[in-house]
Amino acid sequence: MNRLKATLCTSLLLLASAAVPAAAPEAQATLIRNVRIFDGHDVAAGSGEVLIVGNKIEAVSRGPLSPPAGTHPTVIDGGGRLLTPGFIDAHVHLGLVLTHSALEDSDPTYVASLELRGAEAALLRGFTTERDTGGSVMGLKRAIDEGYAAGPRIYPSGAAISQTSGHGDDRRYTDRQRHWGGTLSFAERRGDEVIADGVPEVLAAAREQLRLGAVQIKVMASGGAASEFDPLYVTEYTPEELRAAVDAAAGFGTYVTVHSYNAQSTRRAIEAGVKCIEHGHLIDEPTMRLLAERGVFLSTNVVVYEELPPGITAAQKVKFEQVREATDAMMKLARKYHVKLGFGTDLINSLDAQARQNREFTLRSRWFSPLEILRQATSGNAEILALSGLRNPYPGKLGVIEPGAYADLLLINGDPLADISILEHPDSALALIMKDGRIYRDTRGAASR
Repeated sequence: MNRLKATLCTSLLLLASAAVPAAAPEAQATLIRNVRIFDGHDVAAGSGEVLIVGNKIEAVSRGPLSPPAGTHPTVIDGGGRLLTPGFIDAHVHLGLVLTHSALEDSDPTYVASLELRGAEAALLRGFTTERDTGGSVMGLKRAIDEGYAAGPRIYPSGAAISQTSGHGDDRRYTDRQRHWGGTLSFAERRGDEVIADGVPEVLAAAREQLRLGAVQIKVMASGGAASEFDPLYVTEYTPEELRAAVDAAAGFGTYVTVHSYNAQSTRRAIEAGVKCIEHGHLIDEPTMRLLAERGVFLSTNVVVYEELPPGITAAQKVKFEQVREATDAMMKLARKYHVKLGFGTDLINSLDAQARQNREFTLRSRWFSPLEILRQATSGNAEILALSGLRNPYPGKLGVIEPGAYADLLLINGDPLADISILEHPDSALALIMKDGRIYRDTRGAASR
């Protein structure tokens, strides 16, 4: 009987203890002190502090900040350095780590390894978010989001949609079109591109990318520099086909961005309801004015045309040089009409090419001040990302330092506002890299408590 009573008492005590809720784990907090703050728009006067709780910015202040009760933050002394939002690249292809022919001849696990290495390298160059404008990167995004790999936040477009003989038609010259006895190209099978002709096919192609997880839709609307069979002056896709892609994207709460160089294709895309133009180097003044009037973004790039890619044909070389020579006029027009300008790089074919990413900062100084360039690469590009609306995979504030924003932050050695070219050397320029509240690099010294 005594043994029975003891057993009952023990059981009651166990039940009572189980009913008491466990203490909530202390939220991870970090307090960054003694920094100049570029908030994505302007530089605040004097020294400031930023409090991070979890993966979000809790508070920003010019004076001392008091941590919330119950938190014991790690304190980081910025040493008077400039604190900026993490950089955003609005035009990358994280999956194109080799040439098309090399991709076709390589083991997929080798290619995946290069993609993982490239994503981590981009993060360590300070790019905490990237918009992928064509490629099979859904698995890479998932691995990063789930913490299995280091890399930037990714806004994927999935396969870029191209007409037959368009910029995304990378078939060999002798390959037949699939409607006439041919098969899908390697790029289509891999998920980098899809060839679609006519409204029904464009609708199906756009919807398929959305089914697979595309955040926005990428459509090829003009000839391209790197493609072989479509001169830069070519206008690709009819107004009806472009509107079909726009309608499909709108049905999922997002938007279409288009590859377009020349004025006619850009104007046609704008009239169809496209929200962003990629490249745009050959557009004329009336078209640039229309971009400004409609509030359409111009996500352009300079660094990709600085050096000619190895192995290109004579025809491709002529197109690359034509784009490079037109860049000055385009940038001056964009500045004249205050067009919303994105910061992109578009570097492909190797990890060495992607490593030139930060060179874009230096090259833009020909037309813009360091402050303007930093805005383009932070809060400006964040506006492009926000166009994804209901499809936004990271529905919070990016590209800014303010309460509620994601804790994607960089601490910079030297003063990029005086010399933007220091960012071309991220290994020495970036003293601290934080993404989502987690530190990926800290070379300014050990943090203290």
